[in-house]
Amino acid sequence: MLARFFSDSPIHPCLAGLGGCHAPEPNAETPFLTKQNGISSRQFVYVVIALLALAGFCALLGLELNHSYDTEMAFARRNVENLADSLEGRTRGAVEKIDLVLLEVQYSMQQRLAKGPVSPQAVNAELARLLSRIPESQSLRVADATGTFRYDASGKISSQSIGDRAYFQRNKNDPKAGLVFSEPIFARITQNWVITLSRSLRDKDGRFLGLVQAAVNADSLQQHFQTLNVGEGGVVALYDAELRLIARTPPLPNRLGKSILNTEISDNIRSREKGAFEALSHQDGIRRVFGFRRLENLPFVVFVGLSRDEVLSEWYRKLTYYGATAVVLALALLGLILVWQRSYVRAVSMAHTMTNAYDESSSRIRALLDSIPDLAWIKDNAFRFHAVNEAYARMCGKPAEEIIGKTVFQVWPEALARTFQNHDEAVLASGKPGHFEVLVTNGEGQPRTLDYIRVPVHNEEGEVVGMAGIARDITERKEAEARIRHLAEHDALTDLPNRSLLSSRMADAINRSVGSQAPMALLLLDLDHFKNINDSLGHEVGDKLLQLATERLRHTLDAADTLSRSGGDEFAILLTECSGAPMIGRIAQRLLETMAQPFNVDGHELVLSASVGISMYPHDGTDLGALLKNADAAMYSAKAAGRNTYQFFTPEMNARVFERLSLENSLRKALPRQELMLYYQPQYRVGGGDPIGFEALLRWRHPELGLVPPARFIPIAEETNLILPIGEWVLAEACRQQMAWQRAGQPATTVAVNLSPVQFRQRNLVSLVQRVLAETGLPAAQLELEITESLLMDDTERAVEVLHELKSLGIRLSLDDFGTGYSSLSYLKRFPLDKIKIDQSFVRDMIKDSGDAAIIQAIIAIAAKLELGVIAEGVENQSQLDYLALHQCGEVQGYLFSPPVPAAEVCRFFNSATRAPAPMA
Repeated sequence: MLARFFSDSPIHPCLAGLGGCHAPEPNAETPFLTKQNGISSRQFVYVVIALLALAGFCALLGLELNHSYDTEMAFARRNVENLADSLEGRTRGAVEKIDLVLLEVQYSMQQRLAKGPVSPQAVNAELARLLSRIPESQSLRVADATGTFRYDASGKISSQSIGDRAYFQRNKNDPKAGLVFSEPIFARITQNWVITLSRSLRDKDGRFLGLVQAAVNADSLQQHFQTLNVGEGGVVALYDAELRLIARTPPLPNRLGKSILNTEISDNIRSREKGAFEALSHQDGIRRVFGFRRLENLPFVVFVGLSRDEVLSEWYRKLTYYGATAVVLALALLGLILVWQRSYVRAVSMAHTMTNAYDESSSRIRALLDSIPDLAWIKDNAFRFHAVNEAYARMCGKPAEEIIGKTVFQVWPEALARTFQNHDEAVLASGKPGHFEVLVTNGEGQPRTLDYIRVPVHNEEGEVVGMAGIARDITERKEAEARIRHLAEHDALTDLPNRSLLSSRMADAINRSVGSQAPMALLLLDLDHFKNINDSLGHEVGDKLLQLATERLRHTLDAADTLSRSGGDEFAILLTECSGAPMIGRIAQRLLETMAQPFNVDGHELVLSASVGISMYPHDGTDLGALLKNADAAMYSAKAAGRNTYQFFTPEMNARVFERLSLENSLRKALPRQELMLYYQPQYRVGGGDPIGFEALLRWRHPELGLVPPARFIPIAEETNLILPIGEWVLAEACRQQMAWQRAGQPATTVAVNLSPVQFRQRNLVSLVQRVLAETGLPAAQLELEITESLLMDDTERAVEVLHELKSLGIRLSLDDFGTGYSSLSYLKRFPLDKIKIDQSFVRDMIKDSGDAAIIQAIIAIAAKLELGVIAEGVENQSQLDYLALHQCGEVQGYLFSPPVPAAEVCRFFNSATRAPAPMA
């Protein structure tokens, strides 16, 4: 049909040849034939000639009708396939938009849930904002791990559960499910037919927390389908992968969620990915031409049908017209016997009329173009536009009438027109379709990305006589891809490149530096004690602090450097334009000085320090993994050196890091393998007698290393948060053992348990202590918790609150290591303490160091004024005991009395034969 559109002849050859279908004129020498049955020979000849002419003409009409029928049906098949393609694009675009919102909610909710309690009002407001971006969805909700809805964009939380839904179970059981689609379901909340799109929520360990869900209403899809021009008898439908009806226009409410009954239709769809076919619809008895397409990587089938009668309406009109024409022509041919010339003129006139009817095919081509929602056009082999649709005209910003007959150079800017021309020439030269993407500026001055497809048009002889093209606006898809790529390559909190993008930039830098021998360096910067800020002031303050730190680091570094957040409070910095180690050292020192300046966050003045580890390319590694590993080893070396410094990597550091990692891995298994144990050191009143209490001290008997010193593994436990389960075990075991001693007949004493700063900052500390006391049956007055001085200074207000809650339980509180930290007397009087513990560092040298002696006397005096008890630890000889007794120190403990011993040996301290040393008079 397109080839005929380019024909220069106004009359089709078959019709033009009609003018030669006439009988020769009789001359004077032609004898008249004899009559047969009342008909003269001349009349008989005329009748035969007329009948032959009529038969020939009818044969021509039959061939034309057959060709026209095939053409109309082929056009209908292409039309439904194009409509199915268009519907596929719209459906895919809607799914991608919804999935982008689901990804944002998934990431946001996982971050919120990881930080602790979540504000329903904040989450609902965020869901409402995101729902406004996807009008295709009627709802946006978040359900917990049981299937109960917790957050809803509408602000109204339904009590309905989705725990029994198949899509919920798939999200729950398959961590790699990704985007999950439901079957068509009748919604329990909105009481309508929907299909849901959902993604699971999981914590950092992969545990299922719930899901985020969007629901697409079947009614909204059906209203959207009505925008497609498929005629009164047409049908548009969307099925799932199992051919269950999701939405249909015209609507069939009683068939929603059910499979196709017509096996002829379902067999055609199941056997192919896309195509067109003709079948009878059982629902309304209409025979239709159907086109369908399965969506790649999506569980949907789009389905478009055009009424066969409407498709052939033009052909039926032509059939009626041709039939009437044949009757009239028969009468005219019969009249040819008497009035040949008159009949001849009439035949020619009729031939012209038929030609005009045939030329109406060009109008149908233009109607086809306008039915396509994407840009469409037709050009001849001189590159002139012969037809364009309204979408193409709108993109150009010109009326279609101004485009027809012109070339691309008269329609588009020079540079863009040259690109189009080159592709057009390639298609005409090769005779093969062409495909490319191009950025254009539409009539409103907006940049748009178009996906172009051009195909050559051949005539009956196979010659290329022009080309046809279609272009789809993929701007939104490109923007969505760019947003998804940005989210995949950047940290959500700081918008810094993540490890994936850092690796890509390092590979680019290595490629650029090949042959130049230019050194590069990777710096790993870790904020010292950042976890204390998160634990004391909350994650919101911590997040703001990270953002401020990011801005400072950005301004300190050059544009050629790459600043990346590698996780938590760590930043990775790739330096590509550095002259060597001295320059790198200066940059590292500048970064440390920058981070040392105070930060102001929500009224809190916060002072940070940082530790920096440095590895250099190619000396310390030739890929990002090796450089990060070695920079991490150097960074831990900087922390071990006192923090707030930088260290270049040396091979020896790896051995220390490996040792630490090995110790950490063993420590993770120590508690379940029962390698941890408690030793107990007795505490006495100055003056002798039986023990008044015991301090519980943690020990670790490693299966290979033997007894590991606490100073070696406690810091690792605190850094990795292993101190929380270990500390809970220590508290429970000490209380249990205390009750076991008493049940064995020993006198009631106190047991002192040390609290780590990490333990003190946990929100459930008070309830944990209360639960342990209840489970073990130990009276609260027999439990003493030892708290370090520096711990109380981190967040004084919260420390006061927690200590008062602990005190209300009836337990005793002791301030450990007093004098080694801030020693703020103004704070000290606010804490509900029972006892102050003098650190052994003062006791050790107090006999020969007047400064230590003065400090001990001051501590004892302060405690007396505040009516607090005093205990000195680390008493190792008689002279120390005598000095403490002389200055009124109430209680003591140390190796002079006993080293820490296992629980089984404690009973000997109550043996009358074993008495504690007393001060000498």
